[in-house]
Amino acid sequence: MLIILEFGHIYKAMKNYLKILLLLILAGCKQGDLEFTQGGKEFSINYDNEIVVLNVWADWCPPCIKEFPYFNRLNELEGVTVLGFHFDQFDLISDEDVISALTKFNVQFKNLKTDPREIWGMDIPDHVPTTYIIENGQITKELIKPQTYDSLIAELGLNQ
Repeated sequence: MLIILEFGHIYKAMKNYLKILLLLILAGCKQGDLEFTQGGKEFSINYDNEIVVLNVWADWCPPCIKEFPYFNRLNELEGVTVLGFHFDQFDLISDEDVISALTKFNVQFKNLKTDPREIWGMDIPDHVPTTYIIENGQITKELIKPQTYDSLIAELGLNQ
């Protein structure tokens, strides 16, 4: 009986050790599931303790351009991360063209190169601007009209 109890403790310790080892291996990997147009990669799981605001935009969309300062400001809040995705990236637009637009419009948040459908299981929006609120890896809201800073704060349930 003592041997069985002793084995049970060893088994639990080894199982915990293997979990920690796996986490360390994954953390050491340089490849993430999110790739950014501006360069770099991260794991989407890194954002699970934050509210992610995904802004699907286009440089030919005047309301999208008007929203950029609101999203830049929102991205400065603790616990909130704004990510962008150019609508034409669903088809074909070069990274250089996206970077040019990001620079032209002074976009200060990261723009996804990775198709967000692969990460969050969303559909291509019918129009732009469209904004998704993502919490713990799940889309909780889809906003299909132009936003202001105040409307974004209200949708996130933040008191400013």
